[in-house]
Order: sequence, then C-alpha cells, then structure tokens
Amino acid sequence: MIHEKTRPASSCRKPDAKSQEPVLVKCLDSAEAFDQLQAIWQELERQDTQCTPFNTWVWNSLWWQHYGTRRDRLTILIARQGNRVVGIAPLYIHATVMCKVIPVRVLSFIGTGGDTSPDYLNIITLPQLRNEVEQALLNYLPQIGGWHKLHLTDMLQASSLVRRVQKLIDSGPGTVLEPRIQFIQKAALPASFEDYRAQLSRKHRKQINHRQNRLDAAGVSELSICSTNEELAQASDALVSLHRLRWDSKGGVGGFRSTAYEQFHRAVIRHFFAMDALWLTTLKLDGSIIGVQYIFAWRGQLMFMQSGYSPEHERLSPGHVLFTYAIQRGIEQGMQGLDMLKGHYSYKSVYARDEIQTIGLGYLCPGVRRFLGAARDRVARLQTKKTTIVVPDGDANS
Repeated sequence: MIHEKTRPASSCRKPDAKSQEPVLVKCLDSAEAFDQLQAIWQELERQDTQCTPFNTWVWNSLWWQHYGTRRDRLTILIARQGNRVVGIAPLYIHATVMCKVIPVRVLSFIGTGGDTSPDYLNIITLPQLRNEVEQALLNYLPQIGGWHKLHLTDMLQASSLVRRVQKLIDSGPGTVLEPRIQFIQKAALPASFEDYRAQLSRKHRKQINHRQNRLDAAGVSELSICSTNEELAQASDALVSLHRLRWDSKGGVGGFRSTAYEQFHRAVIRHFFAMDALWLTTLKLDGSIIGVQYIFAWRGQLMFMQSGYSPEHERLSPGHVLFTYAIQRGIEQGMQGLDMLKGHYSYKSVYARDEIQTIGLGYLCPGVRRFLGAARDRVARLQTKKTTIVVPDGDANS
C-alpha cells in the first residue's frame, strides 16, 4: 500500500530557483517496497556527504529484519523531484507504553526502539537539495496517520535537520518532549604514526611500551585485521563470548544479551565486511583470541562500535593494545579521524578529546497528554480499589 501526497510547489522551491521542479513526497509502508529501494537508496548514500553506516540501506534493512514486528508499521518517506528520488526518511511507527500501562504509537527512525544504539540518525539526500528535501519531508509528517508521539533521536545537534525539527516542534500544537543530549568523542589523526606518538604525553608513550613488553613476556602475541570470511566468523564468535565474559566479570550488563542483538550485529559485520567498510581487529596470545574490536572503517573515519576482552588477561590491557594497533593501521591506510560513538567511558578520553553532541527531539500530539493524564488517574483509582481491604466492624481493633 502506498500513500502519496503532493506538496505545494512554493513550499519546496529554492527562493532563487523558480524554474526548479517541486519536491514531492510519498510514503512506502511495505517490506517489499523497502527491498525494492535498495539500488536507489545506495545511490543516494554514495552522494550524501553526511551518510554514516547507520543511515545505509544495509543497516536499516537488517535492523527491520531482526527487530521489526507485526505491530510495527514501516513509514519510509520518499522525496522526488521530477522522475528521480532525491531523498529518503527511514521511519516507522511502533508501539510503546507511557505511564507504565498506556499504549502509545511512536513515529521514529528505523533502528531505534530495540536494544540497538545507533548514532547520527538522519535522512539520506542529495547534498545540493538538502534544504528542500528536509523541509518537504518534515512538512509531510503531520499527514501520516496512526501515531501519537514523534520521537527522532540521535541526530547531530549542529545539523540543519535538527534546526528544522526544532522549528516544527516549537510551532506545533503538541506537548514538547524534553530533549535528550548524547556526547560523542572524536579526534583527528595525523599523517604518520610517528607524528601520533609525538603528540602523546610522555606517560602515554611509556604505557604503550610497557603494555607491549608485558604482552611479549606473557607469550606469543599476534595482532591482525580479519581478511577472510573464516577469520571473520572466528572473530565474531570471540567478540560475542568475550564481550559477555567481560561484562559479567564486572557485574554489569553489556550488549549481545538478546538473540536479536547478536544476530543483527553478526549480519551487520558480514555485510559491512563485504563492503570493505568494517574491521574486526583481534589480539591473540599463544594462538587464542583474547581481544576483539568491532570498527567501522567509514569514509576516512574509524568508528569504534563494540569490543570484547578476556577478563583473565585484563593485566595485559588487551583493549588499549588493540586501540593502539587500530590507530597505527588506520594512519597507514590514510584514515583521518577516530570516532568513539556515544557513551561516556573514561578510556575514550585517552584517545579522543574533541566532543560533539547528538540530540533527541519530539512531541506528543494534541490531546494525548490529557488522555494520558485521565488514563493514569483511572489506573490509579483501579489499583487503589483493588488493594483496599474492608475490615468487618466486629473484627476491627478498638
């Protein structure tokens, strides 16, 4: 089923380009239509300078395969100018619960809502038409039926999309949600590893040497980047098991806990490896893997996604050894920067101190807040009635 709505030409034209065709929007809501978008979507990816792994057709389609349910509804907005697609907003509507018991339908980016944690969520568009496409797609949102809450998360705060979403929310009649800000640490890489070492503190350089010496004393070590499917499968198994072991040893809860999460990321690893856009780096000691890092090698950036280290070998600092190795190999291959992705952990500041922000914005449709308030009051009354104990007069204490 395809919903189509024509936008007024004046709302989507460049002010200084009156002869330009308007940007029109339609909505695709079937898995078949999603699959058929692959070639068009991937062509836009190649041209969109803001595209990250989390905006690609591969990431979004794999997420939908592993996390989409029958209760969810695809809501992929397609922007056209003439006979060509010039933008895509990968959205879906899913059910959630507010006030613990009240079901609410939420319009969000594909990739959010499960136990995954994407960054840099965005639309895909031609760079020269970003302004027109963003505005046309956002203008279309109120015409989509079946949702009560708009919640667009993990958008780069400095982006034009955030400015437009904020304007849409501020000018609307709904109840504005509290923004949620996340921090991402980044760093530029120099032209050579010697230059990289030179910019480190004396203490950090000594730590690199001491870690290598401890590793050499512990046995025969080997650092590598997976280059075959067989190596990738072995490293993926080690990533999952070591990640779980490490978090269990610390009494925490990490990733790879749900079947969907594990299967999704195994599929992501295979597909991005085939695209030459992913590294699994491994550290072996006497032939056994004691550390793995899962890294996107994306358009000159090393984006550190996940990791797993043997808690039995913590004294050898396998994580820091792998970071140094990835940085060295990245510089050798012309990578220009490190991106630690979101999540505040002290080790990240050792490698990346520049900071950017992503933000989540949203609002409740008019009337939803009143409905939630009334429903919450009703639930409270029912719970009070259910837990009230009536004591017969004759049994009452006097």
